[in-house]
Amino acid sequence: MGSTKATSDITPIRQLFTYHIFGLPRDLYKWQDEPSSYYLEVKGCRSKENQFTLSRIKELFEPVQAVVVLQCMTNVHWGRVQVKGARLWDVLKRAGIDNNAFKVGFEGGEGFSTDLFIEEIKRHPDKYLLAYEMNRRPLTPQHGFPLRIVAEGKYAYKWCKWLTAIEVMDYDYKGHYEGKRGWSDQALRGKPV
Repeated sequence: MGSTKATSDITPIRQLFTYHIFGLPRDLYKWQDEPSSYYLEVKGCRSKENQFTLSRIKELFEPVQAVVVLQCMTNVHWGRVQVKGARLWDVLKRAGIDNNAFKVGFEGGEGFSTDLFIEEIKRHPDKYLLAYEMNRRPLTPQHGFPLRIVAEGKYAYKWCKWLTAIEVMDYDYKGHYEGKRGWSDQALRGKPV
């Protein structure tokens, strides 16, 4: 994961870019008023636990902190942020993912979707987080409260906000930009999409 540099090079949240492809989630304000009403569902090729509240994620999984770059694929908008959250790989293992799992699809509360390869997540577990804090504070509503994906080294379209569901799949699923628009499934920062 990214280094733990001094906070002097951290982009303040108020200056960090945002894009809301499908607007804000309908349930966002409910989650803010009643945090216990939020849960993350894990579906698909798995055999164990399939629902996690935010408090359970914080309780069950070791918190990981890192300084990472959040960057739009235009290469114009970007910022360096400090994030904190659970390793996605730890959550997937707890859910009992099948050996034939190939990809993970992510659904945001507003309808956005994206995906990551299981092999990448497994090989570099510290690069993929379920983040609940940014710059030492809970995620703001604009930046994905209560939970968002962090995918270090990938463009922001892999950083699904307002995460409500993870689906473990045994086929080459593609999310919104990857499937409908044909953008790169690797989404590597600095590379064309």
